[in-house]
Amino acid sequence: MEGVDTSGQMIGRYRLLEKIGEGGMGVVHLATDAQGRQVAVKVLRPGVASDQTALRRLAREVDSMRRVHSPHVAEIVDADVTAEPPYVVTQYVPGRTLEQTVRDRGALRGVELQRLATGLADALAAIHAAGIIHRDLKPGNVMFLDNGQPVVIDFGIAQGVDATRLTATGLVIGTPGYLAPEIIEGEDAAAPADVHSWASTIAFAATGRAPFGSGTFESIFYKIMEGKPDLDGVPAAMMPLVRAAMARNPAERPTAQALIGLASRLDVEATMFDKPSAPHTKPLTAVAAPPMANPRDFRGQLPPVAPPPQQPPPPYGRRPYPQPPPPSASRERPPDAGPKPDEPKPYGLYRLLSFILLAGAVGLAMVVPSVAVIIVLIVLLLLRVADRAHQTLTSKRTRRGPRPADVAGVIVKSPFSVVRAGLVMALISPVGIFAALVVLVIALASKSEMTTARALSFSAAAFIIVQCLGPGSQPARAQLARIWGAVAPRRDRALIVVGVVALLTFFLVSFSLSQTPELRPFNFPQFNHDLAHTRHQIRQLLGH
Repeated sequence: MEGVDTSGQMIGRYRLLEKIGEGGMGVVHLATDAQGRQVAVKVLRPGVASDQTALRRLAREVDSMRRVHSPHVAEIVDADVTAEPPYVVTQYVPGRTLEQTVRDRGALRGVELQRLATGLADALAAIHAAGIIHRDLKPGNVMFLDNGQPVVIDFGIAQGVDATRLTATGLVIGTPGYLAPEIIEGEDAAAPADVHSWASTIAFAATGRAPFGSGTFESIFYKIMEGKPDLDGVPAAMMPLVRAAMARNPAERPTAQALIGLASRLDVEATMFDKPSAPHTKPLTAVAAPPMANPRDFRGQLPPVAPPPQQPPPPYGRRPYPQPPPPSASRERPPDAGPKPDEPKPYGLYRLLSFILLAGAVGLAMVVPSVAVIIVLIVLLLLRVADRAHQTLTSKRTRRGPRPADVAGVIVKSPFSVVRAGLVMALISPVGIFAALVVLVIALASKSEMTTARALSFSAAAFIIVQCLGPGSQPARAQLARIWGAVAPRRDRALIVVGVVALLTFFLVSFSLSQTPELRPFNFPQFNHDLAHTRHQIRQLLGH
């Protein structure tokens, strides 16, 4: 293996323990300093260290990294670009990479995915604020701390945003499946390239697959250039943000700073009946390790950091993406601000609430079948319209940030949304109608003395259940989950709502079982006569 032997060799003041990674520029080793603190030492490969261009690049990397300060970035603690061989020392992050975690446990879901998206966005925001870019954000360069927070590692190819693009013979800069299209085209990469890599990394975490597949460089590059990622499995709430960050035109992507606010506000578990995430079969991190080195431990050993370069103006015609205010750890939350960002919403209770509500609708169908069907259809129509409005509003704000006229624009377009939702419901209604007819025929053909009115009530109940849970019902269910989340954002409040709704539903169902179904507005003689005649024919056909 090309690189440095790690059998106890000293690099500067650090004793190498083992190799933990390597890339095109060098080999990364786990090492300890004189106090026993673990650090990560990146040593330039012998073939690259003799290249003056590579050495200048490493010097610029060191200067750039020292301007980055974020809990989501493994910061530099020491460096010597004049040593033989040159090396850079960063904080060592014990644990497992995102790539290993997804491979062993499966795709991330819910709060884990949101925490990852927000943490990586925060890391990129700190990197870009220092005037540099990472250029190699990928699942293998993301580690997890004990508390599940992500940390970006390996600035092996980070460089200033105003620097001339550097290459080395035989060296591929970046990882093919996570490169932005402008890098493939040979353009000078800027901060939006990291945003594209952020989206690819989040897509991998949410699906367990590389978004642009595997295979030859040519096939992967073709999919990236054509903008054809495989996003099947990305949560619906996260999808607009991922697509916006993968925009073919770099100027259309949100900034890393904007991603922080947008990702933290997403309701990634709004879909009520998504399959739960894979169980935690392995911890995110390894066993307890010696204390990590801190940049403060090496204060005074390095020369003063150079001032950050001036940020270039945005391209002509591009509006700066709105920047949300940075989060403040000391800022107190108002008492009614709802759950904390790390406090997950009780989506299990929301599902239970929706099932209880469905039971209430079935109970109503036992008393007034036609009225129950009409009410359920109206409610489903409104839920679909609201879901469409939510998706439109989220998509707009993801692409260009919130604006005062967003809500008014959605309201103006609501009539078109009503028509569209009505057409969709008309297309999926035959499934419910077929189920209702099957139940009606079975009820009419039974040997019991069930009245035709009761048979119709069972038929209406079957139609309602299929409309609420059958094919094409996901948008309405997702919007209902959002409503429950707004009404009862915390578990204690959700439990109260569950108790109240369950009690009302119990009384409604109990009352319905003791009542004779009312067929209005279809309670007229000809209808009853035809239904009775149909029942008689069915029984004759079955030989009853």
